[in-house]
Amino acid sequence: MIISRYLIKEVCYALFAITLVLLLVFLCNQLVRFLSYAASGKIAANVLLQVMGFEISFLLALLLPLGLYLAIIATYSRLYADNELGVMHSSGLSTQKLVYFTAMLALVVMAIVMILTLWINPYIARQKDRLISQGVASGNVINNLMPGRFQLSGDENRVFYVESIARNHQQAHNLFIAEQKKITPEGVNPWTVLSAEEGQQMVDPVSKDKFVVAVNGYRYEGTPGGNAYKIIQFSKYAVRLPDQDIEVAHQAQAVIPTAVLWQHYFDNPRNASELQWRFSMPLSALLLALLAVSLSYVRPRQSRYAHFFPAILIYIIYVELLFTARDWIEQKTLPISLGLWWVHGLLVLCIVMAFLWQAGQLSFMRKSQ
Repeated sequence: MIISRYLIKEVCYALFAITLVLLLVFLCNQLVRFLSYAASGKIAANVLLQVMGFEISFLLALLLPLGLYLAIIATYSRLYADNELGVMHSSGLSTQKLVYFTAMLALVVMAIVMILTLWINPYIARQKDRLISQGVASGNVINNLMPGRFQLSGDENRVFYVESIARNHQQAHNLFIAEQKKITPEGVNPWTVLSAEEGQQMVDPVSKDKFVVAVNGYRYEGTPGGNAYKIIQFSKYAVRLPDQDIEVAHQAQAVIPTAVLWQHYFDNPRNASELQWRFSMPLSALLLALLAVSLSYVRPRQSRYAHFFPAILIYIIYVELLFTARDWIEQKTLPISLGLWWVHGLLVLCIVMAFLWQAGQLSFMRKSQ
């Protein structure tokens, strides 16, 4: 019991540290992506922190199996290199008991990941989509513009520029909007440029369409390089804004409850791939933990990082195969019955081979002694 508590405590410390670092790295990557959405007006700035908070649950479901995998390799490799596990083996700690202690911890992580993937994440995905939709629907494009900077609209057909914005974030001064029209059959590429003293956003009460209302300005329409230009002076001019569509990281099936996916498992290959993916994440936590036990073995005084590169390589291949198999299911290249399970079968084969290799190494060490 003392040995098991010691091993589990060491692995848990490493698991917490590695997962925290990975989580911060991936959160920073997501933050950059969502900041670009907010800068272009695709996401309202006031919901940015809430959307980032929702990302934590999705990332934990992906990073906990990887964190456990690396934590076991890092911890056990250090103990083998320092000859601590060698002494424990000589004192009666068999490989079977080491696997048992590790599997118990892996089952706990597996249960946490299963709760996240099967119930919590689908609910959070629905809340996230609802929040983004509400933020986009109520968002003010003037509020999302940065003074003194040219910015593209969400559809990338317009360029906005404002010199300054009022303190209430509702009114812009010295507004500039350049809009590219569709290319004509003759190959002409017309542009419309609008310049106004002031501008503010309004929403039509009937159609709910958004407009930027420019006040006291000029509208120029023509083709760059040509001589034919149309110039219109106005006191008020409304420019309709396109609907903003935010690219989400998950598929439409990600918001569907697990029970509904189970009922319609064979109706749509996307439902099958999503459900198998949700079960694959917790299953990977257990399989990777078992693989880590054998990959962590190093000889005394050998570098504790000797097996890190092959371990990471195996993980990358395993995850890439899961993503590829998921796409193949959706494209109907793979039957649903085969699905993602053949990838897990390959990992099980790697686990068996790794344990056979470790058993041979331990037998060789005993004979040499």
